[in-house]
Amino acid sequence: MTQTSHSEQSIYFSPILPWQKGAWARLLERYDRLPHGLLFSGMQGIGKRAFVWRFVAWLLCDNRESRLNLPADQQVGCGQCQSCQWLASGTHQDLQVLPAASLPVEIDSEQEQGSTTKSGSQSKKGATKNSKAKAGSKAAKSETASTSIKVDDIRQLQPFMSQGSSGRRVCVIDNADSMTVAAANALLKTLEEPRDGIHVLLISDMPARLLATIKSRVQQVSVYPIQRLAQAGSQDESQAASDSAGSHLSQRDQQINSIHDYLMQAVKEQALLEYTDEDDLAQQISQALTLANGAPLAALEMLSSSWYSFRQIWLNAWIALRTGRRSSVAASDYWQKTLAIEEFVKLSEFMLMDLSRLNLGVPSLQTDIEFDEQTIQLPQEKIYAVLAVINDIKQACQQNVQDKMAYDHLLAELARL
Repeated sequence: MTQTSHSEQSIYFSPILPWQKGAWARLLERYDRLPHGLLFSGMQGIGKRAFVWRFVAWLLCDNRESRLNLPADQQVGCGQCQSCQWLASGTHQDLQVLPAASLPVEIDSEQEQGSTTKSGSQSKKGATKNSKAKAGSKAAKSETASTSIKVDDIRQLQPFMSQGSSGRRVCVIDNADSMTVAAANALLKTLEEPRDGIHVLLISDMPARLLATIKSRVQQVSVYPIQRLAQAGSQDESQAASDSAGSHLSQRDQQINSIHDYLMQAVKEQALLEYTDEDDLAQQISQALTLANGAPLAALEMLSSSWYSFRQIWLNAWIALRTGRRSSVAASDYWQKTLAIEEFVKLSEFMLMDLSRLNLGVPSLQTDIEFDEQTIQLPQEKIYAVLAVINDIKQACQQNVQDKMAYDHLLAELARL
């Protein structure tokens, strides 16, 4: 029973995210002619990793064949067979993952995982075991903190991808855009001369960094077509109007509605926001989606973060700093008691980016924040200078610099802004 309960909560066997059902159905339609190489790309927070891990479970599931008559969104790993149990425990012999820290074993609710429990910051807090991986590998703190994938890493995969197998074998390369040129060239041979039953799944937040030769040998899978649909809608407004004229919503409207419904359910279940009525909640969710560039899981992470509700307080405190009504020492003491340094840095960076927009004459995306005239009369170069300080503080925090020093430094810079 414990095993089953764990599997049901695992990222591998969670329900398909609502805005990904169309992409999932299209991928499963190619069941008998799946390509050996697939690229799942897009900005952070759209759920592409959640999609990939569910796909891995489906590929390796022993009961896959018996579930082909189910609706597409129910054709997922069963979570019960031996293969699924191996997968959930991180010991599946037919799965290899680069970097090893990307392998989800103990699943925290994370931005790219698509969990409906409170989102985290992509940090890998659980154990990260990988079959035949070196013991003691440390989990990466975040996607952006991952180191480059080197040629030796790819070469170590070659025996796995060249061995015969009675079933399918899957290799997942996360942050594929971090491959060095030599590593990418080493991977090319596998993509050019694939063995039967081998599937190489690439995940990338920045596919433009991938070598053109790599992209030419894999098929791209769009797991989040909202932006593409929006761009198409601007070019084909007459067609979009025609699609929406009837009783059925357009494809884009259906996608957007599914995202809003998902976020509203998650916010209510987790009690993330205070709101007066459904319209107020819908407006707050729409703003979060806008602030997250339309990425649903990034919006959910933002809403569930500690810093998000302190935006107006940050602005008021910063104005008090600038006008001399509060000292940087007092402000530092307050924020040390209020937010962890990582959260305060995120909040400060977020607010400074919005101040930069205002200074450039672009309206703020935060409709619930009251900006005054003095907040839009800042030299742009000063904002950039403080943002540079924030980047330095981020690196310093990774090197275990005392939190108090980081607070003091940042508040002193904000006071001089």
